Order: sequence, then C-alpha cells, then structure tokens
Amino acid sequence: MIPIISDLLAQPGVMVGMGLGVCIGFFMRGSLLGNGETVEEGDDEDNDGGWDEDGFLAEGSGEYKLVLVVRSDLKMGKGKVAAQCSHATLKAFKQSQKSCPKILRKWELNGQPKVVVKLDDESQMLDLAGLAREVGLTVSLIQDAGRTQIAPGSRTVLGVGPGPADLIDQITGHLKLY
Repeated sequence: MIPIISDLLAQPGVMVGMGLGVCIGFFMRGSLLGNGETVEEGDDEDNDGGWDEDGFLAEGSGEYKLVLVVRSDLKMGKGKVAAQCSHATLKAFKQSQKSCPKILRKWELNGQPKVVVKLDDESQMLDLAGLAREVGLTVSLIQDAGRTQIAPGSRTVLGVGPGPADLIDQITGHLKLY
C-alpha cells in the first residue's frame, strides 16, 4: 500500500469516520428517500431498473411528455429560447413534485421527453394555458425578467405537463414544431 495512505488509515479517527460514514450511508439509502419519506417494499421509488449510466431510461414508451410552447412573435435568439425553455422545464418539475408525483415519476422513467412547439402571440398562449388547466394538466407559464432581449414581464414560454401524452396532444397537438 502507498505509505501516505497506509499512515492515514492507521489513524483511529480516520477509520472510525470512514466506518460511520459507510454505516450511515447504508442505512439512509436503505430506509429513506432524499425527501424524508420511507420506502416500502414493492415501491417504484427504489427500483431504477432500465436506467442507463447517464440517468435516462434507454427506451421510453412515449406515454408521458412535457410540451414547451414558445412565442414566435418575440423573436428571441436561440440561447434565449433555450434558457426560457429550461426555466419552464424546471418550474414544471417542481410543480409536479408537489401536485402529481406519480405522473412525474412515470415521466422520469419514460426518459423525460420534451417537445418544443411555437405559437404566434400571448393571447394564444394564455388561451392554451387555460385549456390545459381545465383538463387538469400542470401549467408552467414563464415571464421574463427583462434583463436582456425581452421586455420585463413578457410571457415567453408555456410548459404543458409533464403528463399523459394523449391528453397533452389534445391541447398542443395542432401546434408546429419550433
């Protein structure tokens, strides 16, 4: 063994600390989720079978998705659109954690599919948001802070979902890809 490592491992405090860390990690992983909920046997939460090394499911069924609706009238640059879509995705994820965690989990296990579409103006976006809410879908409406290309408070992107693909398609299926 390398002399520095063997000297370090000979220190009783280091060995005790490593041992405690391994034990605590083992018991925490086996009995708790990151949010403090206990895991019961047979729960989907402790079975990540099918995930690849990057944390994505290799083959999704397409049953769940998130649609990101971008306003084309704002003429945002590609980077701005990417940032606004990222905001909408994160907001949708956080909302779904609270309101529909089982659907969120199904979307995660499905590979987290996201589709980006466009529409012409804010009134169409607000109408679409209302329709999505009426059918019970998660709605994530993003307003820009106005620090770069867009006026403060402009509604830039609407997230619809994550949710069942067939239900989302009823709301957004007529829109063209961005």
